[in-house]
Amino acid sequence: MEAVGTDTKHGRCCVCIEKNKICTRKCEFAAYFPNEMQGDYEAATKLFGTPNITRMMKLAPHEQKHLLASSILKEGVAWTDDNIGGGCGVIQKLRGEIKLHEDYLSDIRKKISEEKKELVLLSNPYI
Repeated sequence: MEAVGTDTKHGRCCVCIEKNKICTRKCEFAAYFPNEMQGDYEAATKLFGTPNITRMMKLAPHEQKHLLASSILKEGVAWTDDNIGGGCGVIQKLRGEIKLHEDYLSDIRKKISEEKKELVLLSNPYI
């Protein structure tokens, strides 16, 4: 078995780094937790723990493993950024921002409508 670190520029996956193992070409986690995501993986490990992450990944159907890995990493980062609200806090914040932008867009549309009416009145003095 040849280690990934010897033939690629990326090195070991996050799971193998955490477990202090050699990351082989057949590592089942390398595609989902590459070395570049080390910070996100550390956040997820604090929340779930490596044994639980590996268990979840092994139980997931193959076609959903990328989605699960992404979800695990995002949830870990969310709880690191907001240790009270976590993922729900992120969703609430985004909903608030969407509402703020929708209100702003509504105000702009009203102003445009008023300007159009005013323009029609100015261009047609007999109305």
